[in-house]
Amino acid sequence: MLKNKSMRLITAAALIGLAGPALADPPRWAPAHGQRFAHKKVVVVKHRYYAPPVRRVIVHRPVYVRPAPVYVRAAPVVVHAAPAYYGPPAYYGPPAYAASSGTLLGTLGGAAIGAAVGSQIGQGSGNTAAIAVGAVLGGMIGGAHY
Repeated sequence: MLKNKSMRLITAAALIGLAGPALADPPRWAPAHGQRFAHKKVVVVKHRYYAPPVRRVIVHRPVYVRPAPVYVRAAPVVVHAAPAYYGPPAYYGPPAYAASSGTLLGTLGGAAIGAAVGSQIGQGSGNTAAIAVGAVLGGMIGGAHY
């Protein structure tokens, strides 16, 4: 009970202490919401605006120059017969764009390792499916030739 009352007293004192600056008078240089300016005379200055000086406007029109025509002779057209080569082709073998396939040993090894990993992953009735998927993926990865 005493502890609860003490906490309330400390909290109230802190709030009153923080609210103290809000109740203080403003400094001399502050406008104080216009109260200090209410008693001062206000001087009104009227400005006279004179007519601006007249400026001349100069318009520059573009000058178009037409170039003289240039005549160029066309080059003569010469047609030659296409050359004929009768020798054997320079390279015998598979085309350059054909993808090379992997080896049978890599495919079988990858399938075996994939099946072993699949048997560790699967449980119960899904064990057979995990082994099959692991063998197929392992065979594809092992047979790939990079």
